[in-house]
Amino acid sequence: MSDGVSFSSMRWLRGHLFNSTPRQPAREAHSLNILSLMLLCACIASAAGAQPPAQSAPHTKVSLLADVRGVVPGTTFTVGVRMEMDPGWHTYWKNPGDAGLATQITWDVPEGFIPGPIRWPLPHKSMDSGDVLSYGYAKENLLLVPFTAPASLAPETSVTLKAKVTWLECQNICIPGEASVALRLPVVKGPAVPANAPLFASYEKQVPQPPGEVRGISVRSSSRMGGLEVQLSAGDGVEFVTKGESSPDFYPQEFGDLIPGRTAVSAGPNLITLTVPLTAGGPVTQPVSVRGVLLFSESAGGRHAEMIEVSVPPESLASGTSAGPAGGSILDRTFEVSREQGGSLFLYILFAFIGGLLLNIMPCVLPVIALKVFGLVKMAGDQPARIRGLGVAFAAGILASFLGLALVVIILQIAGQQVGWGFQFQEPRFVIAMAALVFAFGLSLFGVFEINLPGGVVTGISSTVTRGHGNSYGASFGEGVFATVLATPCTAPFLGSALGFAFAQPWWIILLIFTCVAVGMAVPYVVLTARPAWIRYLPKPGAWMVSAQQLMGFLMMATLLWLLYVLGKQLGMEGVIWTGAFLLAVGLACWLVGRFATLTASRRTYWLTWIAAVLIVAGGYLLFLVSALDINTALAVETSGAAPPSGAEGIQWKPFSLSALEEDLKGDRPVFLDFTAEWCLTCKVNEKTVLTSKEVVDRLHALNVLTVRADWTNRNPDITKLLSKFGRSGVPLYVIFPPGRSGNPIVLPEVITSGIVLDALERAR
Repeated sequence: MSDGVSFSSMRWLRGHLFNSTPRQPAREAHSLNILSLMLLCACIASAAGAQPPAQSAPHTKVSLLADVRGVVPGTTFTVGVRMEMDPGWHTYWKNPGDAGLATQITWDVPEGFIPGPIRWPLPHKSMDSGDVLSYGYAKENLLLVPFTAPASLAPETSVTLKAKVTWLECQNICIPGEASVALRLPVVKGPAVPANAPLFASYEKQVPQPPGEVRGISVRSSSRMGGLEVQLSAGDGVEFVTKGESSPDFYPQEFGDLIPGRTAVSAGPNLITLTVPLTAGGPVTQPVSVRGVLLFSESAGGRHAEMIEVSVPPESLASGTSAGPAGGSILDRTFEVSREQGGSLFLYILFAFIGGLLLNIMPCVLPVIALKVFGLVKMAGDQPARIRGLGVAFAAGILASFLGLALVVIILQIAGQQVGWGFQFQEPRFVIAMAALVFAFGLSLFGVFEINLPGGVVTGISSTVTRGHGNSYGASFGEGVFATVLATPCTAPFLGSALGFAFAQPWWIILLIFTCVAVGMAVPYVVLTARPAWIRYLPKPGAWMVSAQQLMGFLMMATLLWLLYVLGKQLGMEGVIWTGAFLLAVGLACWLVGRFATLTASRRTYWLTWIAAVLIVAGGYLLFLVSALDINTALAVETSGAAPPSGAEGIQWKPFSLSALEEDLKGDRPVFLDFTAEWCLTCKVNEKTVLTSKEVVDRLHALNVLTVRADWTNRNPDITKLLSKFGRSGVPLYVIFPPGRSGNPIVLPEVITSGIVLDALERAR
């Protein structure tokens, strides 16, 4: 019985794309765009492919059967809830184990009918991958429910018993199931006539019996420090069978608020000792009754299954984690996180290097990386020394940017500020500046302008892309800076752990980790440009590159739309409208430069054009953003309190509040905390491909999970501090708090799949 959670990880699928990363600018136009789009499609496809397909039809058929042909007034009879599973699928016992959900039955019966407790047949025990223990049923199961009929029933009538059955069915994925079934029985006189006798008799034998005397065997159960102990002793002439499927075992069935551990067995032919560790999930002041099934085999009588019950006093329980916050703010608590936490400095350096490598294929930075790949195509005929120099210049831009970010982080921390990875995107003015830069970048790719210095020296984005002449080291350095800036909204796998570690360390470790991230991001370009001979395997330069360059412009405009979307979440629709007006001024300035500041223009015309362009941009900012929008007032309003976060389809997200979260963790519901931001593309990919998937939404509803969204789009010091409690400095971050064990949260990786989320939710039960 596989417990149904897929552990596929699209981050490693993405990893194989390293060989098509960096390139440098020189002569034609951007073939890189095509490669970029291919990379982007591959990432999206891998994310979508990591999810198991949604299941439409249930894999379990449910029906009601009775052990009588008719109901005799005032008598007792049994109704069986028959569950027939498709091959490879299974449902769960009353105690599902480490993962799963028990089947539940809600009855709707005529007045006077009294249903008894479910009598559960003995389940199958399985140990699935990941050391997940579960108890369940495959192929077929019959849950037996005793009924007492009222004596006032009128003969020669009929009654209808209705039931709503809910269950969890699992194969490689788990799907909640639900069915409404009914059974109509006539009311008859005289003795009841049996029905379905062989089926009911078969399952009656599988129901564990109350403790009884097995010839020659004595059973003694008692509590002990840390749990309970059961001893079986064999008398003369009796021996236990202790190997294979006949091995003794204990299946805990009812254990209140306690958490049972793995049963330890010490077995010999004459004495068996079973020890079950028990942990209190919260404060325990009264004895707890633990019931379960004792299984053992003896040579003469075969397999036995007996239900035993032991009262465990509080002083016998192993200490556990308090169920709720132990006073004070949640920011003062120490969490025992369920993931690999520690590690040496060398390990975090390795994580930083790998995270930097993976940044090259994150959606934030793909447009600029695509330009570099395209630029390498144009350099096929250039001097090897120049190609190497351009690669080093681009890498230097990345390194300088990361070191600059590290210095800003150190200075802000010295000033007492809480900052995290991507913090600059929390500043709307920075987003506006990035939007203007990306817009101008796109216009240059469309051929609207290029920067021409008097005397014929050609520089700038368009020139280095289309011509490849002149000294373009400065432009290559600038593109490295630009790639780094666009990369900061993304948190790649491994990067979150490394940066979370770095932000809590001394200044020199912050510099070291940021340097390693920069080296990881830059090394593909240095390696590729160090061997210029490899470039001959790329497509030949030609006229097709002009079209490719223009196509890349549309990719930059898509990046612009994303930035405007982020700005809309920060400043509202009015902010987007007036920023659009400012971008119109930027576009006019770029057109003036492209039209009049040409190679043939006089020095006077050239400088007058540039002065006019700068004045238009400055005037547009003052007119549209300062005057019309009043950006200072807008920022004060927006950062004073975050609006309730928008919810993904099918999930009702609760806005984050520190005080509300502390109260939520005291309850008996699991809590799913989603740290996200509108400027985080990794967050958005996870939301659209995983958190809106049917299986995840259904499981969240089935487990009654409280979903809380911590929106970090604008600055929020509480969210920043809480991120640091989990060793992270940026988003995305997903944390699941199990009910009653909020001090032991489960932290998910940055890139998630449906299988990862479903598995964590099951473990949180």
